[in-house]
Amino acid sequence: MRRSLLLLLVITALAGHVNAQYDKGRFFAYWGYNRAWYSWSDIHLKGTDYDFTLRHVTANDRPTDFSASTYFSPRTMWFPQYNYRLGWYFKDNWSVSLGLDHMKYVMQADQTVRMDGYVNESCSSQYATQEGSNDVKLTTDFLTYEHTDGLNLLCIDVDHYDALWSTSDGRFRLRVFEGLHAGPVIPRSDVRLFGEGINNRFNVAGVGVGAQLGLHFTFLRHLFIRNTLRGGWIDLPHVLTTGTTEDKASQHFWFVQNALVLGGQFGFGGGKAKAAPAP
Repeated sequence: MRRSLLLLLVITALAGHVNAQYDKGRFFAYWGYNRAWYSWSDIHLKGTDYDFTLRHVTANDRPTDFSASTYFSPRTMWFPQYNYRLGWYFKDNWSVSLGLDHMKYVMQADQTVRMDGYVNESCSSQYATQEGSNDVKLTTDFLTYEHTDGLNLLCIDVDHYDALWSTSDGRFRLRVFEGLHAGPVIPRSDVRLFGEGINNRFNVAGVGVGAQLGLHFTFLRHLFIRNTLRGGWIDLPHVLTTGTTEDKASQHFWFVQNALVLGGQFGFGGGKAKAAPAP
């Protein structure tokens, strides 16, 4: 991942003097899949007779093993970690788009973390503790914590493009892009605390902001493959947990995502390539 980021940064520095393109006015759409990585997070859980924070909790994504019958079937293509987006070039080298990144966040089971706070015996006789700090093992009978029906980032992206290479007729092009994104995070959280819980409804739990960098290869003028490395900050102050109104959780963490997508572009732009200005 570090090598990919370094390569993209070098390409960005060299880009800009190959060919400019007429893309203004075109629309584009894509679909693809992602992998994600997360920093540790402090998870604060609060409800009737308990209020505690779990420190430095680690989590992973949950990718679906590749199978053509899963990834390319209209019935099951929604099961893996997917991305889709609709966008518009408002200038030849600028676009704005709206889309959803469906990531998955799974707390690592059986890790030992520090717990600050208290749990009354009415919640759990096994894990009852007075106000204070102690180590606890996150077994499944204590806590299961997942955003697996989606750590769904619904965001607006604004991207800038630099040309790297193009055929003379513009049918094949390679560009590098960089941009910013922001929007609400709408997870469906599956939480079990002290054996009680539910796979919750979709809920606007917070926001995500960050930046992206990637390569965009257009072929046959109207189709493209796009690889995006996205990083950012997710703040979730209102996570649904056991299904009761008193019980809730909050957390925030950094994330990195790599997505590969296939898409098409259409509209009234996309004229012939023009030479870029001399440096």
